[in-house]
Amino acid sequence: MHFSIPETVAQPDDKGGAYTCYRLHINGVYHCLVRYRQLHTLHLALRREFAAPSLPAFPPKKLFQLTEGQVEERRLMLEKYLQVVSQDPRISNSQTFNTFLLAAQQETRRERSENVTLDVFLMNEHKVSVMILTVEQTDAVLEQVCKELNIPDELVYCFSLFLIRRDEDGDITIVRKLQDFESPYISQKALSAMETSDNTGFAGPLKIVLRKSSWDASLDDRLLAEQPTLNLLFIQTVVDMERGWVLPSADTRQQLALMQARGAKRQYMEVARTLPFYGFLVFRPCITDHPEEHTQVTVSLGRASLNMRLHTPSGETKEVSFKVTRMRCWRIMTASESRDQASIGLLRPEHSRLELSFEYLVTTDRLEWITVVSHQAILMSMCLQSMVEELVRIRGGESDPARVTRCEAKRHLGTRLTLAEDQSPEWTRDAPARSTTPSGSSPSDSLWST
Repeated sequence: MHFSIPETVAQPDDKGGAYTCYRLHINGVYHCLVRYRQLHTLHLALRREFAAPSLPAFPPKKLFQLTEGQVEERRLMLEKYLQVVSQDPRISNSQTFNTFLLAAQQETRRERSENVTLDVFLMNEHKVSVMILTVEQTDAVLEQVCKELNIPDELVYCFSLFLIRRDEDGDITIVRKLQDFESPYISQKALSAMETSDNTGFAGPLKIVLRKSSWDASLDDRLLAEQPTLNLLFIQTVVDMERGWVLPSADTRQQLALMQARGAKRQYMEVARTLPFYGFLVFRPCITDHPEEHTQVTVSLGRASLNMRLHTPSGETKEVSFKVTRMRCWRIMTASESRDQASIGLLRPEHSRLELSFEYLVTTDRLEWITVVSHQAILMSMCLQSMVEELVRIRGGESDPARVTRCEAKRHLGTRLTLAEDQSPEWTRDAPARSTTPSGSSPSDSLWST
């Protein structure tokens, strides 16, 4: 997760004064407003749950009212604190941490807990409607959707929920992958309202869509062996094919069309799995500095690699692939002014200010930083992180991704942290992310063996 606190907001109190709230962004999107004492309560809870040495120091309390300069200093310190603690997977995956963020989202959006019907779509626009609580976490909603589709419990977490938008040109943009620190209902509602108020002119509403999110190709053998997951993969692959995300030859395309017409789903999938870019996530056109500055590319991620299709002025398309196992680290930063200006005309200026930079082992003795400017940079970073986690798991001998009781187990871990401002330590204008702290890295400072 990538945390930033780009600004503070003064909120009126009951006594005619005001108190300071911090505008928290997660993965480049405004998430909630929180007070210092609420974050301090979270810190105390994490300190009880995890070993004290594993936590960074929390910004100290002040006896007197803070000056403007001290408020800014505290903002930066709180931002740094959240960035550091979120890099520890034990903390970022904990019930304490995620429940706090969910409660903060609920309180900020003033959303009551009540039953609603949530529509989740497959890639072919087929709708699955489920009855949920407005404040239900993402994993719980995912499990309910998968239950409606009869997906075996052990395969549920091969899939994820995404927010997807249809653009003016008829194509789709994967806006973000929904995480367990948020409510899909609240996030969809909040982001849709934001885009409407910003008058961005998108052709269609934001939809919650179910897609495969695992990268390990060997898992497809298990997914294709079950009829419900075979159906899901078939639907996703047909749509990806139609959108040019998968690239068959003319003969293969005709062969696949015949298989699709006669309903030979398994045969279709066996052929599709052999094609270039099968299972890849494709992003909107963006700008890179490789092989030279201001190069227009289409980035796609899959099969443990980041692929760029370079569009030359002559109309040719060239491809270059970067293996995840040769990336030393990566980071998310605000794009430099020159790169931001270069993106105007290709990208929406208000959405092009983030860049993903990764350090790559070009040759055995040379590392090079390569930068991509895209409003989807954080989603790219999250995909890289999940690829790395899968590779670590596979190399550790844990080939089975089943997490059948993950949500159930999390609900019983520890005490649920609320945003009530308990006095006892024992407790019962959007801005783009501007942090330069790396939001992702490979499992160690040394390069992976290839």
